[in-house]
Order: sequence, then structure tokens, then C-alpha cells
Amino acid sequence: MSEPKRWVKLLFLLGDFLFYLAVFVAALLWRRDAPCILGSAIAIPSFVLWFVAKLQLGSSFTPKAEARALVTHGLYSRIRHPIYFFASLALVGTAFCLRSVYFSVYVGITIAAQLWRIRRENRVLREKFGQDYLDYRRQTWF
Repeated sequence: MSEPKRWVKLLFLLGDFLFYLAVFVAALLWRRDAPCILGSAIAIPSFVLWFVAKLQLGSSFTPKAEARALVTHGLYSRIRHPIYFFASLALVGTAFCLRSVYFSVYVGITIAAQLWRIRRENRVLREKFGQDYLDYRRQTWF
């Protein structure tokens, strides 16, 4: 199977981003109170940084754990898994606004799935890049 064109990946990235942003905006319009303002302070910058992290990952972004390149620039120079980190923060901020038990359960399941994926990705990267990955791990957070 051939590599998807860059514009197709960007289209899916934009769709992903816009979906969660729309959920957040709907929550913000629905509830304009202190918890939602706090959620906004968490979610808005997290959405932006989540999007930036996906762009910085470039062609190394794949749905399943693959080791195409060891990305160590931009957000990845400080945080090993900025996509998972900022996506989780964006969802938590949205949950503050929605205050829905169902959405909170969804957020919990999503974060648990992301932690499982992180372990798989760490293993794949360690197998592919060896000492370079271990050095990178020591210099970054999460």
C-alpha cells in the first residue's frame, strides 16, 4: 500500500482537530461559568499545541506504532509524547465544561488507551533506535 499524500494526512488532522474543537465550543456556549472558564484555559492552548505536535511529527505520524524517524525537534525536544499529552489536556478541559458523566468516562477510557499506546510506542522506538532513544528519553519528560 502506498504512502498517503501529505494533503490527505493534513485533511484528517484538520478533521480530528475541528471535531474536538467543535465539541469544546459547544460546551463553552452551553455553559458559561467558572468551571467552563477553567476548562477553556486548559483546553484552548492544549488544542493549539496538540495540532502543532501533529504537524511537527510530520510523516512519522501513523495510526499504529511505527518507528520511521526519531523526532526530537520542536515540542518533541521537551516532551516525548506531546500529541497524547495535549490531546488529554484538551479533553480534560472540555470535560470541565461539559460536566457529563458519559464524557468523563470517555476521557478516562481515552487516556487509558493512550497510556497503553505510549508503552507500545516506547518499545517500538527502543527496538529501532536503541541507545539514541534511551538518551532522548533521559532528556525529555513524559
